[in-house]
Amino acid sequence: MGIFKFKYVIINSTILFIVTCILQMTLHEFGHYFAAIIVHAKNISIHHNNVVNTDEGLPLKSILLIKGAGPLVSLLVGLVFQGVCARRKQRNINFLFELYMAVFGYIGFFGYLMIAPVFTGGDTGYICAALHFPPWLTIAIAVSGGLILYLLVRSLMSYFVEMGSVEILDKKASRISFVHSIILLPVLIGIPITTMLNLPVPALISLIAPICSPFTLLWDYGNALRRNYRLKSTNQHFDKLNRLNYVLIVLLILTVIYNRMLVIGINY
Repeated sequence: MGIFKFKYVIINSTILFIVTCILQMTLHEFGHYFAAIIVHAKNISIHHNNVVNTDEGLPLKSILLIKGAGPLVSLLVGLVFQGVCARRKQRNINFLFELYMAVFGYIGFFGYLMIAPVFTGGDTGYICAALHFPPWLTIAIAVSGGLILYLLVRSLMSYFVEMGSVEILDKKASRISFVHSIILLPVLIGIPITTMLNLPVPALISLIAPICSPFTLLWDYGNALRRNYRLKSTNQHFDKLNRLNYVLIVLLILTVIYNRMLVIGINY
C-alpha cells in the first residue's frame, strides 16, 4: 500500500499541522500580551508573531513576567493537551488535533530554552541575560531543554502510530507509508506554509524558529516507523481519517484569516 492510498491522511494531517502551529503561536503571543496588560506596560499591541510594548518605567520583575509569560503559556498548552491525549480512548481527527497541540506547546517552551544561549533578545535568552546567569548555566538550561523536549516527543510518538488501523500497522510496508503520510509529509509541506504565515517578520533571523522547530517531530521518527510499541489503542474508523474533511478546510481558512488580521495588530 503506497503513500497515494493515504493522500487524504496527508491532507488532513498537514492542515492540522498548520492550524495547531499557528494557534499555539497565537496563544504564546497572547501570553505576552496579557502579561503586558497586567503589569501596566504602555503602547501594547499584539501581532501574528510578536507583542510590542514599551518597557520604560517598568521594574525588571515586570519585564521578566512579560518575557516569560509566552513560553509558560506554551508549556501549559503542552501539558494540558498531553493530559487530554492520555485520557482519550478514540483515535480520530480530534485526537490528532490535540496531539499536535501538545507537541507544538512543548516546542514553544523547551525550544526557547534551547536557543537561550544564542538569542539573548528572545524570551528565555533575555531572562537569562537579565538575571546575569553565567554562560555555563544558560548552556546547561539549553541542553536540558533539548533533552526534555526529545523525551517528550519520544513519549508522544506512539500516539501518531496509533492513528493507524490494526490492518495498516500489522504490515511493515503499509505502516511505513502511513507514518510518512501522517508525520513526515505534513512536516515537509506544512513548514513552508507556516513560515509564510509568519511573514512579515521584524528580521530575517526570526524565520529560524518556524523553519527549524517543526523538525522536532522527526527526532524520534525512526521509532515511529519500526518500533514495536505497546499500543493502548488504534484507529477503529480509519476511513474517516482518510477522507477529505471539509470542517478542517474551514478551520484552515479561519486560521489564515485571523493570522492575517493579527498582522495589522490589536492595540491596547
